[in-house]
Amino acid sequence: MFPPEQDDLFSLQGRNYRVEEHPRFAGVPYGQEGRQGTVYQIIRQDDGEAFALKVFRPSFRYPTIVNKAEFLAKYSTLPGLKACSRMVIHPQQNKELLGTYPELLYAVQMPWIDGDTWSDLLIAGQEISLEHSIRMAESFIQIMMGLEENGLAHTDLSSSNVLIETSAEEPCVQLVDLEDLYMNKLEEPDDFPDVPDGYKAPFMVRPEWQWSPYADRFSGGILLAEMLTWSDPEIRVKCWEDSYFNPEELQQPNERQQLMVRTLERLYGTSVCGLFERLWSAEQPQQCPSFGEWSVALASSLEQAAKRASEAIDDERNDDSSAEEPDTLAIIREDSENEIHQRDSVERMLSEEMESMLNRARASEMQGKLAAALWDYGRLIDSLQQGSSLRREIEMVMTMIQEKMDIPEAERPTNIGKIQQQYKATTQEGTNLYAKLWIVLLGLSLVILLIAVVVYLI
Repeated sequence: MFPPEQDDLFSLQGRNYRVEEHPRFAGVPYGQEGRQGTVYQIIRQDDGEAFALKVFRPSFRYPTIVNKAEFLAKYSTLPGLKACSRMVIHPQQNKELLGTYPELLYAVQMPWIDGDTWSDLLIAGQEISLEHSIRMAESFIQIMMGLEENGLAHTDLSSSNVLIETSAEEPCVQLVDLEDLYMNKLEEPDDFPDVPDGYKAPFMVRPEWQWSPYADRFSGGILLAEMLTWSDPEIRVKCWEDSYFNPEELQQPNERQQLMVRTLERLYGTSVCGLFERLWSAEQPQQCPSFGEWSVALASSLEQAAKRASEAIDDERNDDSSAEEPDTLAIIREDSENEIHQRDSVERMLSEEMESMLNRARASEMQGKLAAALWDYGRLIDSLQQGSSLRREIEMVMTMIQEKMDIPEAERPTNIGKIQQQYKATTQEGTNLYAKLWIVLLGLSLVILLIAVVVYLI
């Protein structure tokens, strides 16, 4: 019976291993229960290296795991996908081991990743700094972008499948439970988890959307929003259980959703907040923001915050007067050097002037006022750093506007003519109606006058 007794060894591929003891419970194997099976920590005896051994429940011991492991290995070098590096215990090479422990049929050996799951942090209400929160979110975005760019999807994203690696210098995210990873060369799994959680959108009940390259967009967006806002005490207090949202609240107006929107806007500005609101109102996975969009919006927010902090410090150095200092500078003075980044990060949003200019440019573009839009975009781009993601995006928009302006005005698609015609028709119709009304009233007046004269004469 697996696992063996404490300190008993078993041989795998000619090397001896033992199951590690649980760090908090003496004599108990270090195992973590999951939906498909149990993951044990095993130690290789000749070098002391730790590995994870995932032992599947009988209903999940598929022979196809062997073939899938070969595909997964190709992606083990992508950020956050260490668990793709795996070896499967199958009868052709491990008959003796399986004779002793038949429960290990199609079990998988993987690298052991030290850390806590995101669900552990949520349930414990663990406090983290804003700087830590941002770095963690950036790590998660990079992983999800890598999946999307390679046509992959986890398909079962939740807080229990996201591991925060503690051995890394920076907050680093790793994904686990990769058995149902989507790729177009693999067949759809026989079953998908049907238990509701705080990450599965109501529209994701359709099988064709669960097994697709867009399957992670909603659940990943919710996880990202949790990471970005977890430094806020009110968010931590309002957390449901192992997810911020109660499963029944997803895509419904509620108090937690309103708090999330306010917190995202306060910390990161309207661009990041707008992506979350778009996610919340989506009706299919393709309508959810891609992780590339999340990356651009967050990078722009951080860039503007850094620029504002730098300008504030420069203003302080150049100002020799004794005038009262801005609150931001007072905070920077009072805080230690290690806390400066955290305080500055609170201001991670576009300035009101730049936001107004951007909105004005977009409005002019939508109204067909191309010259005005080009002028406003040009003023805005002068204040952005060379090579920044937002600057590149605006440059692309300006190029498209310029191409439209190069088209003769008569050939440009527009609805202005139709609108003017409709306005003239409506106006003419109103004028005719008033004329007819006056004629009727005048006729009635004459009839009444004649009747009055006749009555008087009689």
